[in-house]
Order: sequence, then C-alpha cells, then structure tokens
Amino acid sequence: MKEDLSSVTIKKEFAELIKESVRDVFLTFLSIEITPGPLVMKREDDSYRPPETEVTVIINFSGGIHGGVHLASPLHLALQLAGNFAGEEYDTLFGEAGDGFGELGNMIAGGLQTKLSNRFSAVQLTPPTLIAGKEYRMQYKSNFDSIKQYFKTSSGPFYVEFFFWAGG
Repeated sequence: MKEDLSSVTIKKEFAELIKESVRDVFLTFLSIEITPGPLVMKREDDSYRPPETEVTVIINFSGGIHGGVHLASPLHLALQLAGNFAGEEYDTLFGEAGDGFGELGNMIAGGLQTKLSNRFSAVQLTPPTLIAGKEYRMQYKSNFDSIKQYFKTSSGPFYVEFFFWAGG
C-alpha cells in the first residue's frame, strides 16, 4: 500500500528533508548562513502566486516518487550563489554561472533524493534545467502536490519547491 503523500504530516516531513538538504549544501559548499522561512503546501491546481523570482532550476524525479525540485531566486542572488560556489564573480547568468546555479539545485535535489530513496524505492534525477526571466509560468501534472520551503540569506530570499506524486 502506498503512503498518502497528500497528508500535512508527510508534507511537513518533506519540508524538514528540504531544510536538511539546503543547510548541508549551503554550509558545506557556500559557507553561507541561511534561515528557514515559511512553508507553503498546496495541490498544483490550488491558486497561489509565489513571490517574484527571476531564475529557476528544475530537476525532475522519477521512480519511487514522480515530480521534482525547483530552486528559485532573484537574479542577483543566483549570481552571488553561483559565484560563491565557483570562487568567481559573475555578472551574467548563462554560461558558467548558470551551470553553477544549476549544480546547486542538483545537489539540493540529490540530498532529497538520497533521503527519499531510503523510504521509497529508488528515485532517479534528470540533469538540471535553468529558466530565467520574469514572465513565465510552469505547470506540472494537476494531481501533484507541492511544498515550497522559503529561506533567507543576508543577500535575499529564495525557495525550494518539491512537487510530487507517488505514482500508481
């Protein structure tokens, strides 16, 4: 029998896994302090307007859980995080900076993947995809649930969204 992944209890457990994965990546690879902010739980078809972001990295999951992870931030923060990660300074997103920000999203998703694979059957990841700009919308399957865990740094906010479905 599959677990009910729409329960508030499971979503809060997933939020804790996100916090652990983000904390591990930020402390180990960026030496940046983060503070967890609010958690937003919803179904894909629930109305919700997230705060404006300019850069989103998407890593999809398949296997034990279908869905994926978004890492989203304002452009200035994405450039700073990619720069801290690479030991460089960037003024444009595409190229090395985009690869660096994508890899940060990949490492966060990988941390979540490891924790989820311990509980569910193996979870596979896709390579990261980077989307930039203010005027875009994303849609995934309407039966997916979503949790967005917000964080703040001294340079600005970002969020990690985990959207998921247990399959069937």
